[in-house]
Amino acid sequence: FKELQLTLPGQNPDGSRTEPSGRGYFPGRLNGADVTVKDTKRFAASGGWGYFNFNHHEPKAPTAKVTDCGHACHLGGAKKDEVWTQFYPLLDK
Repeated sequence: FKELQLTLPGQNPDGSRTEPSGRGYFPGRLNGADVTVKDTKRFAASGGWGYFNFNHHEPKAPTAKVTDCGHACHLGGAKKDEVWTQFYPLLDK
């Protein structure tokens, strides 16, 4: 990923259900948004990424807050450059 790149993955619960056409996966109602920023100078201690969110509950935050979870969560399971590209096919190219 490029320096100063911003990603904005949404957080949706599983909204799978059975419809007339059959059972399918559907995203549930958006319950939050995360922001990641690639800045190797500012976020050197966390692999070059900064992690923020707008709350995953009400009330939503008017501005993004720094989250400590990001680096540890992404370090162990993210597929490419600490980004969970395996769950976002458009990023996995």
